[in-house]
Amino acid sequence: MAIASAVIPNTSVSSSTVATLPRTPERPIKALRPSGSPTRVSGTKVIADVNFTDVDSSGLCKVDKSLVCRGFWEAVGKVGRICLPRRSGKTYNLTQMLLFFSSSLELGRLEDIPASTLSGGASGSDDVAALCRKRREGLFENSLLQTTNPEFYAKHFMKYPVLHISLSECKGESFGTFIQALCIAFATAAQKWIKEVIVLRTTLSGVSLELFENLKSDIEQFRKLRFIPASQMTEYTGLARSLFRALSEFVFERYGRYILLIDEYDIPFITIHLAEWSTTEKKRGLAVIKALFQNMLKDNDNLRKGLLFGVFEIPLTEMGSGANNIKDIRLISAEESDIQGSILKAAYPHSGCGMDALTDAFWFNAHEVEQMLDNSTALCTRVAVYKPFILETIKEWYNGYFIGRFRG
Repeated sequence: MAIASAVIPNTSVSSSTVATLPRTPERPIKALRPSGSPTRVSGTKVIADVNFTDVDSSGLCKVDKSLVCRGFWEAVGKVGRICLPRRSGKTYNLTQMLLFFSSSLELGRLEDIPASTLSGGASGSDDVAALCRKRREGLFENSLLQTTNPEFYAKHFMKYPVLHISLSECKGESFGTFIQALCIAFATAAQKWIKEVIVLRTTLSGVSLELFENLKSDIEQFRKLRFIPASQMTEYTGLARSLFRALSEFVFERYGRYILLIDEYDIPFITIHLAEWSTTEKKRGLAVIKALFQNMLKDNDNLRKGLLFGVFEIPLTEMGSGANNIKDIRLISAEESDIQGSILKAAYPHSGCGMDALTDAFWFNAHEVEQMLDNSTALCTRVAVYKPFILETIKEWYNGYFIGRFRG
């Protein structure tokens, strides 16, 4: 994880407030987020906005958070939701889980696969599949997940279809442009699967072929609509749901029950709330989102597991979305909120599995920050000179937030 992910809004309680919070005998201060949590800090180059697929680049500073994959699998029953501030590692960890669990190529995430291979001869598809697997094995090679959980790694690595849908761009100045942006998000997710069938020259027959043609037909319909005036898009509010349903049915029929990862799930809700639309348009927008989440999360027998990432905890059940099977993973103060019992029962020291592994994958603890500072002295000796001042400054800015039951 890039050090940039440590830039966290200072929304936590102050150090003076923390010192006066009531404590229980079961949670003494020494048991809160111990510095001995499993971690592996490596690299010396500190660069902002590094993606997970870049972390093995020469010398880049990273913190191994690969145990998030096991944490997600064990801590989330059917559907989970994690809401955290910006720069806390949400998208980074989502990408980790996608590349670990996904049985598909994920070509869009592996940009160093040569273009010549993608358009190769008869053996091209075999070359692509082999290169993609080798590249992804390299991303997790010698990781905590592989070295401390070899059985879990062998059982789950690249074994499931994974649908990844990002709603980050689902915005719009008008109701029509909002519907268009929503359709683009689902069409983009669907296009990945169509491209993979073509690149691998996958032979489809029977029901799979029929569903594949239905999916292509829905995408083609959307392509024709993309260039019409936004005002006319208001007549196609059901297209995004149709795209998801076609994608869901095809992936399930061809590959089996899938994992669904939704990034920035809260953006459509925020857009509607802040939009200067009419009351009728806002109600229509909420109805569209309600139907989508109902299809994706509740009325979905094709779903194996799901996880939503966002900043704000939207009360989905109160708006009648039918998403009442969501388990909220709350990474906040145990003294101030009734958080999940599984977090309160987290093992000490860190168990490396379940809720411990999931909650420990976000942000950095004191040991990790100090180790990164030590590593970076290889490139900048002044860091060693000012290390005490740097650590105190970081503590002043960020100390006091909780990760599960462990204080950061």
